[in-house]
Amino acid sequence: MAERQVQSGDYELGAHRSLLQEFWHNFKKNKLSLAGGMIVLFYAALAIFAPLLAPYNPVEQFDAPRGMRNPMPPLSRDVDGRLFLLGTDKFGRDILSRAIYGTRTLLELAVGSIAIAMVLGVAMGAVAGYKKGTWVDELIMRTVDIMLSFPTLVLAIALVGAFGIGSVKIGPFTLSNLVKIMLVIAITYSPRFARVMRAVVLQEMAEDYVAAAKVTGASGLRILTREVLVNTIPTIIVQGSLMMATTVLTSASLSFLGLGLQPPRPSLGLMLNEARDYLFWGAWWYVIVPGGLITLGILGFNLLGDGLRDALDPRQARRVRR
Repeated sequence: MAERQVQSGDYELGAHRSLLQEFWHNFKKNKLSLAGGMIVLFYAALAIFAPLLAPYNPVEQFDAPRGMRNPMPPLSRDVDGRLFLLGTDKFGRDILSRAIYGTRTLLELAVGSIAIAMVLGVAMGAVAGYKKGTWVDELIMRTVDIMLSFPTLVLAIALVGAFGIGSVKIGPFTLSNLVKIMLVIAITYSPRFARVMRAVVLQEMAEDYVAAAKVTGASGLRILTREVLVNTIPTIIVQGSLMMATTVLTSASLSFLGLGLQPPRPSLGLMLNEARDYLFWGAWWYVIVPGGLITLGILGFNLLGDGLRDALDPRQARRVRR
């Protein structure tokens, strides 16, 4: 009886909360999710305030003093006495500055790629779900199945090979290397959004409010955009946040392989590529700084995505935990 009274009290309190208050009430219960949110905020702060936080120009080269050579270890000084908190790379560039700007670039790639993939995937999945059983549904989903049959990184490498390395000229337009990599990663991840979106749309199409909208004479486009898609927003947000972690890994992997951003633009994956020759020479700072930031970003987005899933759909979270 006491347990039922407590549950009833929680329900009455929840009924008086706004949607934002309800979300925060559920989200803050998970301490790991809060930690993930703090990591993501740290990433965002590095990206936004990179020009203020970086002590030097990330592409500027400095000369090592007599008796030393690049890469210099942490807390070293160059010939003019400038201090490098995390040392320098093999070209004499400040690792701290390159790591900060590399984090900025990685976050730009991840956010831009997921945003484009979300638009493409949601559009494909929504149309396929609404046109269930038609040739449109078959065409979209068979294309999605073919793309999902390839490992993510392999598909991304194939697309980079098709576009070529560096900027790409398409008719009167020239895509920068950054935008091209965004598009490559977005195309790679859009099928995952499409599959999830189709399943959600099929579920929502069976609800009574859709039948009521059809009775009132609402068009298919209006039902899809004004009724169905609005109720899929929590799922889209959760899916996007969970995919951010794998997007960070994919973009860093492309740069590590020399297929992503090209020098001298700072990139964490490229920094790891340059550091591999010094891995067994005792230059631990050269590897740990970019590797640690990549790992931290993946961890933060994973924890945040789990927390958003739990907060936005507690019932789905319980099913996953079981």
